[in-house]
Amino acid sequence: MQPRQRQRSRWPNENFALALMTGAIRAALGGAAIGMAVATPLAMAAEPAAGATAHQIPAGPLSDVLAQYAAASGVQLVYEQATLAGMRSAGLQGRYTESEGFAQLLRGSGYEVAKQGQATYVLRKSPAAAPVPGAAGTTLATVTVSAAAMPGGTTEGSGSYAARSSSASTKLNLSPRETPQTLTVITREQMDDAGVTSVDDALRAVSGVTALAGGSIGSNFYSRGFSMQAQVDGMTTPAGIDSGNRSPLYDSAFIDRVEVLQGASGLLAGAGTPGGTVNMVLKRPTRDFQAHAEAQVGSWNERRVVGDVSGSLVDSGSVRGRVVALADTGDSFTDYVYRDHQAVYGIVEADLTPSTTVSASVLTQKDKSRGHFGVPFAANGSDAGLPRSSFWGDVDNRTIRDYTIYTLGLTQQLANDWSLKASYAWQKTDNDIRNFASLSGSLDPVTGNGLSIGSRQVNYVSALHSNVVDIYASGPFELLGRTHELALGINGTNTRDENAGTGYSGNTPINVYTFDPAALGPVPAGRPGTSAHTKTSNFGAYGVARWSVTDALKLITGVRVSDYERRNLVTGAVAPRETGVVTPYAGLVYDIDTQYSAYASYSDIFSPQTSRSQDGNVLDPIVGKNYELGVKGELLNKRLNVSAAVFHLAQTNMAAVDSSVPVNPSNACGGTCYTATGKVVSRGLDLGANGQITRGLNIAAGYTYTDVQFVEGPQKGQRFRTEQPRHSLRVAANYQFPGSQWSLGGDVAATSQTYKSGGTGAAAWTIGQGALVLVGLHAKYRITPQTQVNLAVSNLTDRSYRHVYGREYALYGDPRKYTLNLRHDF
Repeated sequence: MQPRQRQRSRWPNENFALALMTGAIRAALGGAAIGMAVATPLAMAAEPAAGATAHQIPAGPLSDVLAQYAAASGVQLVYEQATLAGMRSAGLQGRYTESEGFAQLLRGSGYEVAKQGQATYVLRKSPAAAPVPGAAGTTLATVTVSAAAMPGGTTEGSGSYAARSSSASTKLNLSPRETPQTLTVITREQMDDAGVTSVDDALRAVSGVTALAGGSIGSNFYSRGFSMQAQVDGMTTPAGIDSGNRSPLYDSAFIDRVEVLQGASGLLAGAGTPGGTVNMVLKRPTRDFQAHAEAQVGSWNERRVVGDVSGSLVDSGSVRGRVVALADTGDSFTDYVYRDHQAVYGIVEADLTPSTTVSASVLTQKDKSRGHFGVPFAANGSDAGLPRSSFWGDVDNRTIRDYTIYTLGLTQQLANDWSLKASYAWQKTDNDIRNFASLSGSLDPVTGNGLSIGSRQVNYVSALHSNVVDIYASGPFELLGRTHELALGINGTNTRDENAGTGYSGNTPINVYTFDPAALGPVPAGRPGTSAHTKTSNFGAYGVARWSVTDALKLITGVRVSDYERRNLVTGAVAPRETGVVTPYAGLVYDIDTQYSAYASYSDIFSPQTSRSQDGNVLDPIVGKNYELGVKGELLNKRLNVSAAVFHLAQTNMAAVDSSVPVNPSNACGGTCYTATGKVVSRGLDLGANGQITRGLNIAAGYTYTDVQFVEGPQKGQRFRTEQPRHSLRVAANYQFPGSQWSLGGDVAATSQTYKSGGTGAAAWTIGQGALVLVGLHAKYRITPQTQVNLAVSNLTDRSYRHVYGREYALYGDPRKYTLNLRHDF
């Protein structure tokens, strides 16, 4: 491929921090009171008793469209499911009063609604209507209720940026207000409005998450200063998210929502890191038929097509299926770089009995690409003035990444409102990388010399195969005259990691002003092959209870006991191995009134180490402890979720070099000895608001302040991971113009400066990125009730900026980018 032509604070001590947290939570409570005062007139303005409001509900099965309208209107609709079987609706666009909307949706169906009570409607046959094929008759024998909450936390079709529930923190299905941790959910509506096509882009919309792009090896995601783990449908995925050549760039076409739980989450994860957990919740089959197709074009030759079909596979609806398929190709603003990926997701659910449902699914994605690591800085870390489109690698490089998840699931309804859920998944990631090349050295921008192309490999292959299991039972129980909730479960992973590579490790000096990537030629034969083969298991059992202390006060307590082992399958060595590690969890939620709750929580997580002390023993695991105080609210008839929290996260037992023991390969440590004296503390503030301010205006806003420092060990007093910003702001919004086919929205991402340092003395260097504000816009026009077009522009001001990854490689962010998406609903 030939390059295209282009135009060229410091925290004094922990006691002070805890005092500050107490003061901050009092301020947050005061802010909550102010918010209540502000929310009241907003609610009155947003919900006039007899006024018309704007709606933008797409076409689909009539029962689904009515459910979406009832949810948007904050009312209940009582009806028999079979009554509307086979009926479809053109959707609803424009301004209608509550009753007018129902009348418009039911026009020609032979049915109408009758209001019963303040917020309940009953579906009935119109008195003068002729019999409607497929209708069940005038009398409703059994009913189902469509309420404001979408079932199971599903966000698809809700038309909202607000999540209704999540089980990400405890396996108990809780609303965001009931969850005593910072929880952010990127809904299907928010992803569609912004034209998001990958989970990476979705996570960049969360203020507390830092996405550090690493080029060919993917991105690393951090929260509160620490890395995060990944889940798919609540099941751990050891491959992670687009990181370390372990997984592909997850496509958003399969996903209903992305749940981001920040802070330590070891209750369900076992071993891991304290930054938090990202849970990607996949789409589920629908009982009624629905389908859509998308075609998208964009900057740098982007071409994308998506098809999504769902519905019942038998007349009774007891067997349902869904298939999502896509193809996505494109180049890059960087010369020679391209991507080409195809993916398919298929799932079948079957009701074996009224209380037993089984499911089977497969998600497979294959990516072929030529990546890069960005553009080098000068030796001292200053900008060398090289074009952001320049490519510093081998044009014969190509990477093929093949990722697949096979999943089996069982849901069994038990007596007394209990249920049992069991899932098993086999996950695999296979990578085949040819002609990989990387830069090394120190660049002299005057002469252009100082860098070398090194570590060129003819071939590198790796395989990461995991067995994942998740089994738990949950339900209510009675104690001391009150009803409580309990969940008991086991989960874990067993992962094999194999890799092998051959190539040539010599360096080829280059001059950055005369370098031609196409002139490198074949990789010389030489270096003998290398390989590694390990097996890692991480299993545990847990229990969590939600105690109803009073009507207003809920106490959540939980504990997990975990076993962890990493074994070298070549040598047979086992290190580390941890057994019986106890992970506690506690949360207290107090309902201040019908809208606001205050909470406090403690959670932790452990991370096994391989470093050894002078006696030869492996150090105890690193432990990340998260303390959090906050206020959460559900405003405007639960259409808007708001939150404010302060947190204190301490990571202890970190390995630090034991300078009292000389380095000696023959000692008990095998060279360098360590002590578990390192400690890092992260303190900060999280603010968030997600949902509908009015029925035509969706918002997702968040601000996070994070200060992370070493408080013990040889680096005491220094900042930890300076490449992550202290201040982060994210705002996204979309407005549906009343009575119009147009909607308009945008987003803002702002971060404070970041930097990274290395070297010592005369060889010291610092790279950095100043404060950054990125702006995006999108506009949507509904051509017909079934067809719409969406234009999205990111980095509207064409800001030039870098990801602070390393001196030799630091990716430029995307310049101004356009995408045009055409969607048709069938």
